Order: sequence, then structure tokens, then C-alpha cells
Amino acid sequence: METKKVYRRHDRNQIPLLSPEIRKTTFKEYILGYGHTAAKDEANRCILCKKPPCREHNGSYGCPVYGDINLWIEQIQKNNLIEAYRILREKNPFPSVCGRVCPQDRLCESTCVLTFKDNGQAVGIGGLERFVGDSIRMSGIDWIDPKERPTGKRVAVIGSGPAGLSAAYFLAKKGHSVVVFESLPFTGGVMRYGIPRARLDREVLDWEISLIQKLGVEIRTGITVGKDISINHLRREFDAVFIGVGSGRGKKMGVPGEDLKGVYTAISFLMKANVDFVSPMLAPDVDIELPRGKRVVVVGGGFTAADCMYTSVRLGNETHLVYRRTRDTSSARQDEWDHLEEEGVILHWLTQPVEVIGDEKGSVVGLRCVKMELIPDQKAGRPKPVKVPNSEHIIECDAVIMAIGQGDNPLAYKDLEGLSIDKWNNLSTVDTNFKTNIEGVFAGGDVVNGGDTVVVAIRHGRDASESIDHYLKTGEW
Repeated sequence: METKKVYRRHDRNQIPLLSPEIRKTTFKEYILGYGHTAAKDEANRCILCKKPPCREHNGSYGCPVYGDINLWIEQIQKNNLIEAYRILREKNPFPSVCGRVCPQDRLCESTCVLTFKDNGQAVGIGGLERFVGDSIRMSGIDWIDPKERPTGKRVAVIGSGPAGLSAAYFLAKKGHSVVVFESLPFTGGVMRYGIPRARLDREVLDWEISLIQKLGVEIRTGITVGKDISINHLRREFDAVFIGVGSGRGKKMGVPGEDLKGVYTAISFLMKANVDFVSPMLAPDVDIELPRGKRVVVVGGGFTAADCMYTSVRLGNETHLVYRRTRDTSSARQDEWDHLEEEGVILHWLTQPVEVIGDEKGSVVGLRCVKMELIPDQKAGRPKPVKVPNSEHIIECDAVIMAIGQGDNPLAYKDLEGLSIDKWNNLSTVDTNFKTNIEGVFAGGDVVNGGDTVVVAIRHGRDASESIDHYLKTGEW
């Protein structure tokens, strides 16, 4: 007699957090992670699908790096964390980072079959990924990834963010010699300079970068391509070049008053808060003074806006969010809005800034806004926000942070004559090969898509490494 498969559907194990009263006063990580007992119990909730939807990336769903989620979770069930970490690193050199910063709720976890079984809850994939990485790191194991024999080929990687380091990692595993050029003093790109320590402990980031260096990847910091060395020089010295410089310029809205003292772009604010050094190339206002004990308004509804708010709260500010859409149409994780509200952030949904107001000294004193409403799209697309008549009002504040996206930073590749740029000033690449129109030059990450998640940049770097490897071994372009 055939037995019916039983789904293990007990409630999802909740990851412990620091209390709001404690966490808003410290930059220590406030999400504490699973302990071994809870992680094993959570892993046992996974039914180990033979064709797991969580690994298939389809548009906005699933895992962007096509991670073998069912395989490494099975290893947790078997108490084999070393094998679980090995499987994770086959597709992603930053599992400990992604376990912390990925939007799993709308990627891998959104497709978990348990969410469709009797109103079940998805397996805590992100928490388990973090658990595996942290367990290996804290065990003291001297982790060394395998790599192929040297090929004699050399690749220059411009930028040490997630795309650049991912490309370097997979190219080194294929036996190629890789040199990474980074203009800033420390590696990591947006992972170090954009994400607050409260979400990503730098010890975690440094450890996973060190594993890439163990493969023989050379990282040269403090060297600005386009200033200290030209990209054409790199093309002569190396067999291939990968551009992964991100999109490092902050954007503003174009409303009156944006030049007042106290108006920040998100990237300049976060870089100033995360390190004592700010690159003039990325943030010209190197002497900006961070607001402390002030009233701060953050404009935007994505991950960068959330990072700005976490940081602002920890600087002792009364912090507000202004976003022209609703919570459920925002791009940040839903649990982050819960966490921010617990920390006292005041959320102004369906609100649009129209002017930054200043005093006679040129300093910010308020943000003039209007209320919005969402109008359904006739083609079933994203609802369109429109102004509500006679809804103008002022939010009194001392600082405004524009977290509405980043712009291009072409310094590294400005001398590459004929390089194709699209209408959004992003580098144009061919299909999924990440080739530019210049032979031997590849690109990936935010410099190609204008800004996306860390895990998407990692996939770009990995997929570009496949194209680079093919080019180096065959000479085909």
C-alpha cells in the first residue's frame, strides 16, 4: 500500500534579535542567527524537493546564483556542515554575506513549496545559509577551495565589489592568474562601504574575502584605474579585463533645495558612516558632517533607504521615511520595516517630496511633501502613484538623505574608445556572456544593470568568468 508523504510543517524557527532598545544604540549585528539546535530543526522542515523551485531563478523569483539549496540543507540534516559549505561555495563565494543581506523573502523563500501547503511557512533558507558559513568560520577550519592547474593566462579585474571578487574567485579556481584593482583602501565595494555593520559584521566579510585571496588572487588597493593607471594599459598587460566598478555616484531627485546644507546622497552618507575615509571620486563632499541627535528624513523605499535608516537611528537621530508608494510595493524586505518601526522610525507611506526647505543660513529646516495614491495600471503592471490634490504638508527636519538609486561612475573606462554605453549610461554587454563590444573586455554588476542586489552582482561575476575562461582557452570572441 502506498503511503502518503507527510510534510514537516511545524512553525518556522524564528531567528533571535537584539531588543530594539539595545540594537538602536549599537552598530553590532542585531540579528543573532540560528544556534545549532534551531538550525538543525529548521533544516529538518525542508522536504528536499527533487526539483526544488527555490534554486530556479525566473525573473524576480528563486535563487539568482542557482544554488543547490536542497543539497546543502540535506547536509545540515546529516550534521555535515563542511560538505554543506563546500556545496554553497560551488556557486557563491559569499554565502555568509548573502545569508545576511539577500532578500530571501522574495527570492528563494518565496518559491518554497511549504508556503503552498496548508498555509505553511517557507524554510528559513537565509538563516540556514548564514548558519553554515558562520559555523565554518568560527570553527577555525583552515578552508582552502580547490583550483585547477595554472593556465598561464592573466586577468585584470577592476573593482573589488561583489561582481569583481566573484569573477576573481571563479577565474582563480579555473587556474588563471587574477589581479584586482581597487581605488579605495579596503576591499568589498558596496558590501563594506554601503551596508551597515548592524546588518553585516566586517569580520564575516573579511573572512570570505580572505578565502578568495588564498586562491592566489592579488588585490591592489589605492589604485584608481583611469587616473593612476589606464584601462588600455591593463589591456596590454593582461589577456582579459573585467569591469566591475559598480555605480558609485549618488542620485538626487531634482527638486528645489537639494543643494542646501544637510542634504545627502545615500552613498555619501553611508560611506562616511561606515569608514573614516571617503573617496573624492565617489563622494566629493569628503568633509560632510554626519547628523547626530537631529531630525532626519530618508527618501526612498529600497534596501539602501533601509540601510540609511538603520544608520541614522544608531547616530541618535529622530528618523523618518518618505516613500511615494506603499510598504507592500517597496523593494526592501518586509521584516526590515518591522525592525525599523520597532526602533522608532516614523514611516510616511504614499508621500512624495516636492521641495527641500532651507533657512536664511542655507541649512535644511524641512521637507515639503504631497500625499500620493496608487492608480491601477491598465496593463496589469505596477500601480502608478499620482498626487492627491490639496495634500501639501511639511515635515520638519534638519537633514534629508536621498536614497533613490545610484548613477554611473565612468572614470575607470572613460579612455576606452568606442565602448558601447546604453541610454541609462550603463555598459552594454552581449546577452548573458557579459562581453562588451571591445574584444577582451567584459563587465558585470551594477555598472551593467544600474543597481541591483549583491547576489545578482555575484552571479554576474560568476557567469562572466565562464565567458572569460572560454575566451582565454579558445580565443573566440
